[in-house]
Amino acid sequence: MDTRTIAAAPPPAFTRLAWLLAGAGTLPFLGGIVDLASGGGAALIVVPIYAAVIASFIAGIHWAAALLEPRRFGIRLLIASNGAALLGWLGALLPPTPGFLLFAVLFPALAGVDRQLWRAGLWPLWFWRLRAAISAVVTLACLALAALAAGRLA
Repeated sequence: MDTRTIAAAPPPAFTRLAWLLAGAGTLPFLGGIVDLASGGGAALIVVPIYAAVIASFIAGIHWAAALLEPRRFGIRLLIASNGAALLGWLGALLPPTPGFLLFAVLFPALAGVDRQLWRAGLWPLWFWRLRAAISAVVTLACLALAALAAGRLA
């Protein structure tokens, strides 16, 4: 058990489900790559919207952390999470290439917050590992989507 966190260790079935659901959350990004690489264009519209939703979802997790530890993280984390949600919205509004590049910066930044929360003892190690792995996949996918969008729109 990771005793640095405030939460008890979840049952293995819980962590497996979390990994499964988080992995499934990467499918729209990966499907967007397939769409653009095969000459489609739906990903230019739907993936930025999905990315904004996911960025806001992660920002919401950070709001929860601020609520759990308001003296340690409160104001900073509330402001940062609102900023992240607004940047996600901006990423969905921008043209595809700069929008995907913004997401390629935003998702690692959100993972950086999770790393800080793990190091501070709020997140369990398994969750930090999940966030790091999924963020890496999503970031690389956003970079690939940006490159494909640039080639398509050039």
